[in-house]
Amino acid sequence: MVLFFLCVLVLAAAYWLWHLAARSPGRRHGWELLWRAACVIGTVRIGALWLGAAAYQSPGWAQGPGYILQMLALPEIYLVRSTRAHPLKWAMAGSVLLAATSFLWAALLVWVADRLPAGRQNPE
Repeated sequence: MVLFFLCVLVLAAAYWLWHLAARSPGRRHGWELLWRAACVIGTVRIGALWLGAAAYQSPGWAQGPGYILQMLALPEIYLVRSTRAHPLKWAMAGSVLLAATSFLWAALLVWVADRLPAGRQNPE
C-alpha cells in the first residue's frame, strides 16, 4: 500500500512538472538565487546528517530524533549505504554527496519558481 501511494505521488509530481515545462518562464532568477538556495539546502541537510549521526551514537532517547534528522538526507543517502558500517566514512561520503545534489535540488526549485505565475499585481 505504501509503495502504491509513493508511485501515485511520484506520478502526480511528474505530471505537475511536465505541465510546468510547457509554460515559458515568466521571470528569470539568476545564478545568485541558485547559489543561495543550494547553500541553504546543503547546510541544512548536511548539518542534520551530522547531528543525526552524533545523536544516533548515544544509547539514550536521542536516537529517535537522530534517526529523524538523518531522514532529511533521503533519497541520496542510499547511494553511500555500502559505507554504513563505518559511521565517520558514511557521514563524510554522505556530506559530499549531499553538497553535490543540493545544487540539483536548488536548480529544480529555481526552474519551478521561474515557471510559476508571478501572482496578482496591485494596480495602484
